[in-house]
Amino acid sequence: MKKLLVVPALFVSSLLWAQDLTTVQSGEKVIVDNDKIKVVEFTSNPLGDVCGKGMHHHEPHLAILITDAKAKVTAANGESHKVTVPSGASFWIGDEETHSAINTGTQPTKMILVYLKE
Repeated sequence: MKKLLVVPALFVSSLLWAQDLTTVQSGEKVIVDNDKIKVVEFTSNPLGDVCGKGMHHHEPHLAILITDAKAKVTAANGESHKVTVPSGASFWIGDEETHSAINTGTQPTKMILVYLKE
């Protein structure tokens, strides 16, 4: 059943891909939020927050990259590393530590985070 919930997120992500990325606004937009699933779109301009404001923590979730992304990820202990993730990549992220992530690329980035509530 949980696998079937990912299908709407993938459909939404394909619609977002068609949007003009030169006019995006940084921030978070909740696409779906019900008793089963929460789907959040994050948009980040260069030097903006990638997946949340400042230091933050996520519940386990599926991440789907709509655009290529380059980011500097910093852990709560101050250690940081750079990551490059191609558009179309998707991965499950379990419990993770508090972190911040800054868009180090020259283009806006978009990603979808899918949280299962069951």
